[in-house]
Amino acid sequence: MEKNSWPINLTTGPIFIPEDVREIFGRTPISHRSDDFVEAFKNLQQKVCVATGARHVVFMTGSGSLANEAMIAQIKQMGKKGLILSNGEFGNRLINQCEKQKVDFDIYRKEWGEEYKLEEIESILKTGRVSWMLFTHCESSTGCIADLKGLSTMAKKYEVKICLDAMSTIGNIPLALGDTFLATCSSGKGLASFAGIAIVFTTAEIEPSPAIPTYIDLGHYFKNNGIPFTISSNLIMALNRAVDYSLKPGQTENVEALSRLLLKEISSMPGITVVNKNYLLPTHITTVVPSDGISSVELGDEIKAAGVETSYNSGYLKVRNQLQIAIMGQHTEADIRQFLNALKISLQKLKEKKSVTV
Repeated sequence: MEKNSWPINLTTGPIFIPEDVREIFGRTPISHRSDDFVEAFKNLQQKVCVATGARHVVFMTGSGSLANEAMIAQIKQMGKKGLILSNGEFGNRLINQCEKQKVDFDIYRKEWGEEYKLEEIESILKTGRVSWMLFTHCESSTGCIADLKGLSTMAKKYEVKICLDAMSTIGNIPLALGDTFLATCSSGKGLASFAGIAIVFTTAEIEPSPAIPTYIDLGHYFKNNGIPFTISSNLIMALNRAVDYSLKPGQTENVEALSRLLLKEISSMPGITVVNKNYLLPTHITTVVPSDGISSVELGDEIKAAGVETSYNSGYLKVRNQLQIAIMGQHTEADIRQFLNALKISLQKLKEKKSVTV
């Protein structure tokens, strides 16, 4: 893999894609019914299940939102009330998706970036009113990490099934899905491949349902050996190579070490406030707000001009004047140092510019 040089990609997606993954994606497509494709498909299934502890996985053509729609459609088949946790943009999106599918649920809501309180959630679960619980593992609008281990232990105690949006965590932090009923992610972000493959993990083989549209019916995929419809050989082959990087031993440890370095250095930097520096669990997404009346969009543009891309153009970030630095994929300490230098110079430049115009 070539060195990640210009620009350094510290966005929440799409992230840096290794050169050989890009090369595989550019090859001539092959039939999704061919022996070569089926072999690569099964190899990919095995790799991601071993890495996550999941028992089964379904690959669908689409984005992470499609994976969530399929998960929610399956949740609805339980015919029981659930609990959705939300403390940010993507928890709210899960609520919206469940409302549109007319799923029965209660909401446990916190302010954006506020930690969930396990004792408060337990007080809900022990009433016996809910049979499943749905939440995002990493609320990427803030970087907040939910305590999956604690929530899973609690859920098992009260016989509640865990359903999980793991879009921003797979490949970035350790993930154990052995006790998770359903979990979702996508081929972009932490898996470091091209967007376009929606992924759903399950703990058991699922039967087809006449009540679910065929395309998002997980049981239909199981019935057809995982490949009921046309799926891009280029996307699957590229993802099969990408996971050799993103799910390799030591990858999540490297992400955590670099994330801790970034947080340590940026927390003491003048002119910037770190939103999530007091989170209980370490996160690979750092959210900051510039001070002195500086716009996060202007700051992001300046940093980009210096050769480092960050996330700042999403509507939910703009309205809060926030910028995010995400450490996903293959990065080095030199990358983080270059970002910190670009941030420092950009802040000073914008501060001087503002003082001149006042």
